[in-house]
Amino acid sequence: RSSDLRATMNVSNPNDVKIYSLSSGKTLPEWISERQRRALQKSDAEIRRRIQLIQDFEMPTASTRIKISPDGQYILAAGTYKPRIRCYDVNQLSMKFERCLDTDVQQFLILSEDYSKLAILGSDRSVEFHVQYGRYYKTRIPKFGRDLAYHRPSCDLYIVGASSEIYRLNLERGRFLNSLATEASGLNVCCINPEHQLLAVGSEEGRVECWDPRSPTRVGSVDVGAVETTDAGPKRLPSVTALSYRGALTMGVGTDAGQALLYDIRSNRPLIVKDHQYGLPINTLHFLGQSDLVLTADTKILKIWNQNDGSPVTSVEPPADVHEVTVYPNSGRIDQRAESFTGFVQDCFSLQTKPNEFKATIFRLSE
Repeated sequence: RSSDLRATMNVSNPNDVKIYSLSSGKTLPEWISERQRRALQKSDAEIRRRIQLIQDFEMPTASTRIKISPDGQYILAAGTYKPRIRCYDVNQLSMKFERCLDTDVQQFLILSEDYSKLAILGSDRSVEFHVQYGRYYKTRIPKFGRDLAYHRPSCDLYIVGASSEIYRLNLERGRFLNSLATEASGLNVCCINPEHQLLAVGSEEGRVECWDPRSPTRVGSVDVGAVETTDAGPKRLPSVTALSYRGALTMGVGTDAGQALLYDIRSNRPLIVKDHQYGLPINTLHFLGQSDLVLTADTKILKIWNQNDGSPVTSVEPPADVHEVTVYPNSGRIDQRAESFTGFVQDCFSLQTKPNEFKATIFRLSE
């Protein structure tokens, strides 16, 4: 069976890590009839052997965001055009529903264990709340938003964007609370540590500020970079574009200069600095399960490396710009949102890191 399986997929071996492309191959256009579709499948062996793990797992033009529900049963993706949210049931391997929106999705969060409660940040300063039957409520924030974070113990939704303030919307009271004032001119990302609930926000000036949700004052900050003085004058600091936590003490920071830094939150000096060498903003940073591996991605490449010494494990260069990468919890599976002319997201991979260790990995890439 293994020889038959390999005949249907491409296999690469970068850095002695086997990557199996499970669904590479030709795709069928949506505008053809069902009769023509069956005829193509009969006449073209490459189309006939292709693997489609989830039916209709695509967007009309481009896909920008993807999330997995906490119970692991649903995958939700945002894309365009027209702006929409699609929900996929992994048990049925098909699309459960689709909702079109009034504006492009900047970011969204899953507030419940399944798909029934969503918070959607729009590109027009709107914040929409969706429940199982559809849109429940819509409000607006003073400045354009860029990211969201939800603090479950207090039911506070934190929103950051093109402002020095961190907006707080309490979902239990149904009203905005006093904003948190930072020293930044704009904020790009925010993240809450699930263990001690420390809120971290990344600024355009290359600083990470940390806040305790129980206090209106900042508890600490970290300078990600230092100002470089040249003959032409001081250069700006790299902006913080990605944040992630591992455990209570380790924090990962990605910058728009293409660097990923790991910190112990008790120190202002990084434990390790990993450079993608492309100078493109890091849009994703994930710690992979209980292993020592870190996944970072920019628009050009996805890299997996060791957090202890920065040594590379493997990398994948997709054929289209990558917007976001999501790790399926407790499985090693990865879903990736990318952009192309057709918006079709199709390449899937499985990753084998050691002879006795197998990790099933899925990359959603555009063709």
